[in-house]
Amino acid sequence: MKRHIVALGGGGFQDGEDAPALNRYILDLSRRPNPRICIIATASGDYDGFITRFDQTFAHHDCRPFHLSVFHEPQPDYQAHLADCDIIYVTGGNTRAMLAIWREWGLDQIIRAAYERGTVLAGGSAGAICWFEQGHTDSNGLPLTPLNCLGWLKGSCSPHYNGEPARRPSYLKFIGNGTMPDGYAIENGVALHFVDETLERALTWRQGRQAYRVNRNGNQAVETPIAPSSVT
Repeated sequence: MKRHIVALGGGGFQDGEDAPALNRYILDLSRRPNPRICIIATASGDYDGFITRFDQTFAHHDCRPFHLSVFHEPQPDYQAHLADCDIIYVTGGNTRAMLAIWREWGLDQIIRAAYERGTVLAGGSAGAICWFEQGHTDSNGLPLTPLNCLGWLKGSCSPHYNGEPARRPSYLKFIGNGTMPDGYAIENGVALHFVDETLERALTWRQGRQAYRVNRNGNQAVETPIAPSSVT
């Protein structure tokens, strides 16, 4: 069974964006019709606004949305709660805090087991960088810093590449001086779809958006554009 991760640079329901083509794309990756899709909003402290937008958004699709909470409604058995889940969608927020909580509750291993069973993983911002070896983040406060993440995808990742002025120069500096490994920069409105931990394609639901491979060459970082295909 193929393993899928969809990493969004930014956008989608958590930003209040109507992006039905993106939602259908993620739902279509599931292994059965009418899939069960779970939002995990740990990075935002289980922010009610994200959960409400998620429920409202996916109510318009052929799926069964639910959520996992560690703050408001702790579950006695997270493994059982996710046992029949087809898609896990992780929101943005504080990646460092999210990963610490996941590790404390064993959620990282539970999500990993679900991924190995074929559960699709998706998410934006914190929900994108968490799957990589390192993320480019403001979870430690500004300025942006590297953060060791789960390491299920090789390399590093920087989201919001066109949305925050400090992103590009900071990421290029870290790649160029070897502080961070080679990786991917993703603009808002673009997602990278990995299949069995290998990049399958970039996709966008907005015109004019881009993603990049960023590699070290000597003491500099070199961007190579990844042209996204439009989802409709």
